Amino acid sequence: MSKRKRKTAIRRILVAVDASPDSLAALEAAVDFAARMQAELMGLFVEDVQLLRLAESPAAREILLPSATIAPLERAAMESKFRAHSEGARKALATAAERARVPWSFRTARGHVASEILAALEEADLLAMATMGSPFGRHFRFGSAALELAGSALPVLLLPAHGARFKGHLLILYDGSAAAKERISVAAELVRAGANRITVLIPAADSQSAEPIQQELETLLADSGADIQYRSFDPADETALIRAVKAERAGVLVLPGRKSLENLPDLESYLGESEMSLLLCGGSEAEEE
Repeated sequence: MSKRKRKTAIRRILVAVDASPDSLAALEAAVDFAARMQAELMGLFVEDVQLLRLAESPAAREILLPSATIAPLERAAMESKFRAHSEGARKALATAAERARVPWSFRTARGHVASEILAALEEADLLAMATMGSPFGRHFRFGSAALELAGSALPVLLLPAHGARFKGHLLILYDGSAAAKERISVAAELVRAGANRITVLIPAADSQSAEPIQQELETLLADSGADIQYRSFDPADETALIRAVKAERAGVLVLPGRKSLENLPDLESYLGESEMSLLLCGGSEAEEE
């Protein structure tokens, strides 16, 4: 993806959809965010070329549900399923967006999933997608493809499969780093979109170490109008951060970049069980360092 100047305002949200229950349920949450931010929603369905190539193999088989019958996997049948799933996703997006009076568009692309989404991000300010799910059994989990997407300059909003809406409690991990400071503007967008309570998690062994970071953030969020609370945790304790995340029960967890995600053990399983969304503010590993 070409380098470009980051934008503060979120005006166009790209939502990656398929016909899986997880993805379609997350559409409701994506529409809710778009409505709050007064943003346009851009739907994208990707026909995975890897599955099409697999369907060309004479040995390829598929299991038909609910009968559990094993049948040959054929390219023509796969293409027909792609068309049906794409149309189902388009109709679901149209229904949800029009009900919320959110401007929307939808298109279908064919290629590698992550590559096609990255290309479409050239026209967007934020990517929204479900934490997992695919009608073809390929789990689109943030431990794999989403981490690749999080390497872009734009934020990635991972929505719970339950389709829960934003409840107004924003949880922000802020360590005072250049990456966190630059991307706090994304969190500020969510504040303007309806956050009435913010809890900031500060990696500091004691209150004295946390104080300068807290003062800096108070300045950055001075005009938010939200109730801001601060909570420090010992970064030397590998489980302290995930315990703090679980205790807060927030609507959205904001992480400054992918390294923060990699340092959170058990986060994926916890997000799969909770109604919390994850806003991963992008940026490459080099930028974060």
